[in-house]
Amino acid sequence: MKNLFVFAMFIFAISIYSYAANLDDFIIHDFNTALKIGEITGKNVVIMFSSKSCYYCKKFKEDVLTDKKIQKWLRTEFIFAEIYADKNKSANFKNKSMNYVELFGAFGIRGTPTFFFFDKEPLAQLPGFVEKDTFLSILKYFKYLKTRNIKYQDFVKSNIKVNIERKILKLKKEDIEYLLLNDPNTKKYNEKMDKYTNVILDKVDKKLEENFYVIIYEK
Repeated sequence: MKNLFVFAMFIFAISIYSYAANLDDFIIHDFNTALKIGEITGKNVVIMFSSKSCYYCKKFKEDVLTDKKIQKWLRTEFIFAEIYADKNKSANFKNKSMNYVELFGAFGIRGTPTFFFFDKEPLAQLPGFVEKDTFLSILKYFKYLKTRNIKYQDFVKSNIKVNIERKILKLKKEDIEYLLLNDPNTKKYNEKMDKYTNVILDKVDKKLEENFYVIIYEK
């Protein structure tokens, strides 16, 4: 935890405000559930340590999480969770059982919002409110970091282009059932879905594969 990279940057950009999916359609509200979904799908996880009375948490949800570009990335390339310091909720981290107040302490949360990025293990910490263009840049950086080792500052200076990639996942039946129960953005196919939904198909369908970014089949 001590060696986590903490983001501190000032990026000025023009942003466009737009509404997209309902936040409940993709946000998880449980720490271990988010990590489990990330493990199953191979996606990085973003945990937002939040507070219901936090002005900047609300602002982040209203100004950033409602942005269509941000939602496309979070729904296809990441698992996003928002959690509160609730003493009645429990978590397991580093083989230790604790309530969410203790979990906030374990991560050294001093203010909200604070974001932690995970790839099975914690990768980086981002304290405080961040504008949507900066947040999108960070999401693209962590996708790129899965295959290349580069510092964030160098990533930005190099103006590296990173795009959402189409994925076909072949999962165990029990893992698919877990996703259906716990991930609001994973659903069995129906004609009303948008292409950023993680879609479960009963059989191989090449035409449908072209319509979605994440396709899931049972092994």
